[in-house]
Amino acid sequence: MVLKILISGPPRCGKSTLITKLIEYYSKKNFRINGFITPEVREKNRRVGFDIEEIFSDIRFPLARTGNYNTKYKLGKYSVFLDDFEKVISDLENLDFNQVDLIIIDEIGKMELFSKKFQNFIINIFQSQLNIIATIGQKVQHTIKNNLLKFSDILYFHLKRENFELIYEKIIRSIG
Repeated sequence: MVLKILISGPPRCGKSTLITKLIEYYSKKNFRINGFITPEVREKNRRVGFDIEEIFSDIRFPLARTGNYNTKYKLGKYSVFLDDFEKVISDLENLDFNQVDLIIIDEIGKMELFSKKFQNFIINIFQSQLNIIATIGQKVQHTIKNNLLKFSDILYFHLKRENFELIYEKIIRSIG
């Protein structure tokens, strides 16, 4: 059975931590995992941005940074670098999906959704026969989110600190 899992919740509720824990679990079970994570970049105990890291290669690119950069994409105090992000999406689009057991996307967020290429990629993989675990911003108001939630085979979890372990266990039981 193919599963599509969406995890949402407020900022700092543990979505990325949950994804990291799931990657560790499924890696130990020899799942062939692909996708990306978006770790925070911190300097002097302050968040200064986000990177995008390919799960299969550990290659990292800057996704966003505080400050003024030569980019037309801005979100709050962050400048968003779509060119590097779309390189990662191109790598994912060119995968042989017969060689993948699980796609992980952390996250479908406002920054990432600046990219039309990413929007198309998300719709395509959610229509595929791939197992997917993705996080999506709770406050994201985008047609992509509305469309994904209409899929009949989506398992949607609203994560809070209090239900972290419960949701982790439900996902493990769902996918195996």
